[in-house]
Amino acid sequence: MLRGDAVLSAHRLVDAQNEDRRRANALRLRVLAAAAGVLPAVVVGVVIGVVIGIVAGAVVALAVFVAVAVGILSASLEVALRLVGGAPVSSGALPALENQVEGLCSTLGVARPRLWLVDDPVANACALTGRRGRSVLVVTSGLLSRLGLIEMEGVVAHELVHVKRRDAAVSSVAVATAGLVAWVSGRDELVHLAVGRGREYETDQAAALAVRYPPGLHDALASMGGQVSGGASPFSGRRWAATRWIWIDPMVGEPERPRAGELDATKTRVDALAQW
Repeated sequence: MLRGDAVLSAHRLVDAQNEDRRRANALRLRVLAAAAGVLPAVVVGVVIGVVIGIVAGAVVALAVFVAVAVGILSASLEVALRLVGGAPVSSGALPALENQVEGLCSTLGVARPRLWLVDDPVANACALTGRRGRSVLVVTSGLLSRLGLIEMEGVVAHELVHVKRRDAAVSSVAVATAGLVAWVSGRDELVHLAVGRGREYETDQAAALAVRYPPGLHDALASMGGQVSGGASPFSGRRWAATRWIWIDPMVGEPERPRAGELDATKTRVDALAQW
């Protein structure tokens, strides 16, 4: 358990890390959007260049590049939510969760996100942010039924740290770009690279400092996992490949998978949080 001066030093370090992460994510968002625009721009530009002329091809290619990049940034939240599944939560439907979110938003200095519920027995959560900073906190019915208030506080804090650091914005764009490649190929490595390796581990440490009972996040992660309900679950098949690395527990169905040096594996993070 961290105490006294150690806690103060940890808070200062986390504040600096949050700011560094926000700046890095601002660049990451631009890179992801630009990468999505390159291929269609080149293809259309070459066709127009051959048919009409090089100058016309270059102009059209630039227009297509800008349109696709801006379109990805604008539509990423809706694309990500469609892949995640679920539906928005009406005001007052989950009062305990709403109260926790409101309190932690004040603590962390972030705007209150919309709540979104995925009806699935697997305990999991993620956060997404779209244009104009509109954020969504996604929880599963399994998470709500399995966790107590203390554990849920740790999970909510973790996701709100993602919002504060703009990780949630990167998640939306990564799913709308690299996630679509993963949907087709069934391979999720590109999505993990797009969101940034090690970010779940770092977010755990920041979240543990934001709550009243830091071991709650440890206990929450330790209790996650479970059986996937079937093909319609967001934790199976192509939807899982496309979205896996935006969830707080990316190891659903394979808790022993972690490879050496995989900081984002749930078991690795549980072990790291044991010091709290």
